[in-house]
Amino acid sequence: MKRSYILAIGVLVTVGCIPNLLAAQAKAQKVTASQLPDAVKQAVKDNCTNCTIAKATREIENGVTIYDIEFKSGQGEMDVAEDGTVIDRETVVQTKDTPSPALQAIRKGAAGGKITQIAKDEIRAELKDGNVIKLATPKYMYEADLIKGNQVAEIQVSPDGQVTEAPKWRAKGTKEN
Repeated sequence: MKRSYILAIGVLVTVGCIPNLLAAQAKAQKVTASQLPDAVKQAVKDNCTNCTIAKATREIENGVTIYDIEFKSGQGEMDVAEDGTVIDRETVVQTKDTPSPALQAIRKGAAGGKITQIAKDEIRAELKDGNVIKLATPKYMYEADLIKGNQVAEIQVSPDGQVTEAPKWRAKGTKEN
């Protein structure tokens, strides 16, 4: 009888730990530029010659190790798989360089707030079941940072103005969910 209780407790503890292990695996870990794999360094060099890395993190998304690299102000960011495949490249754009339908959707989403930055996201690959699937042609999205009073949000729209990620307003200084 005692053995059954011990076994049951062991199973409960193990099963209870699995979500925590998965969450820890998905959590971003800071890395320095020198810790980036050679393939990732080469991808950065090839895709952003004059960019300076401001921050880099490593995380696992859909079973794939991804390096999220943020460049100094105005240089954008990029996500690169461990093998050097560029998942997406984000560049800062001006409102005049944003398609009209996308800009209209962003302004509507701002709901009277101010657009602080717009970025064009070139999506070159997708992640599925532990695999990187390169796209035959890139997909483009526009992401905008918004501010209204003491609230901030982000919105993502397609070039034709379809909202793919609506703004989720939060207090300035708090992290996104």
